Amino acid sequence: MRPVKTLAAVLGALALAVPAAAQTPKDPKSPIPGIPDGRGPSGPVTLKILAPKPDEVIPIPPGEAGQASGTGAPVEVKLELNGFETFQDPATKAGQHVALMLDNLPNVFAYYDISKPWLFKKLPKGTHTLRAFPVRPWGESIKDDPAFASVTFHVGEKDGKNVNESGAPILTVVSPRGKVKAQAGKVLLDFLVTGCPVAEKTADPASCRVRYKIDTDKEVTLSKEESVWLEGVPAGKHAYVVGITKDEKIVPGPFTLVQGSFELADGANPAAPAAAPQGKATGQ
Repeated sequence: MRPVKTLAAVLGALALAVPAAAQTPKDPKSPIPGIPDGRGPSGPVTLKILAPKPDEVIPIPPGEAGQASGTGAPVEVKLELNGFETFQDPATKAGQHVALMLDNLPNVFAYYDISKPWLFKKLPKGTHTLRAFPVRPWGESIKDDPAFASVTFHVGEKDGKNVNESGAPILTVVSPRGKVKAQAGKVLLDFLVTGCPVAEKTADPASCRVRYKIDTDKEVTLSKEESVWLEGVPAGKHAYVVGITKDEKIVPGPFTLVQGSFELADGANPAAPAAAPQGKATGQ
């Protein structure tokens, strides 16, 4: 992959990033042809998780007569979203949605109709943390702090896993995930950071940075929470590592380092633009 100059000039010669625009248009055009345009926001975007409740212990249904007790339970998710319209285009099956992420699982679930509860049919016994955030049709998250919500709950019992200390930083990598279509090798890297401002240490001593590495390319450090277009990505499978750092060390915690992968199809959608509209990321 060849480097891409960043408009903020943060990464210098090592840059692979082009920062997002300074302000999100009310109805942003899709950066990828064939993907629906964005709608809204119509005002400040806020998202709340109404169910499950914080620290709630969801009972495991008893097994049928003569059967051992179950190993998991259904979990219903209810949200309250304001200032952002969700929709799914019937032709492309893409649209604005709320992304749901459970623990550190690689799956991102796209929740389109939040007027109806989302049901996880069976979650395993133990402690879980659910993250939720609204996403543009092309897989870019809305980056307003009130638009991100998380809750820790338990199925059957508390096992101390998947627990983040209150206020501790959380890194959420929205995209790329799974199979990605792009032309000219331009791929969107989108992430969210909560619990610490992403900035230069000289500007804020309490700040953190985001570091990422694609395959064997040079590691890149970001000092702004902005979407990035990776350029020159060849077709095929790729691996990445993204982490939150302070003083050049990964911040301790269960949700501060993400390892993932994606597969780029050969010659699919036209190239993305040089800059992504600002926003915070994805799911079903």
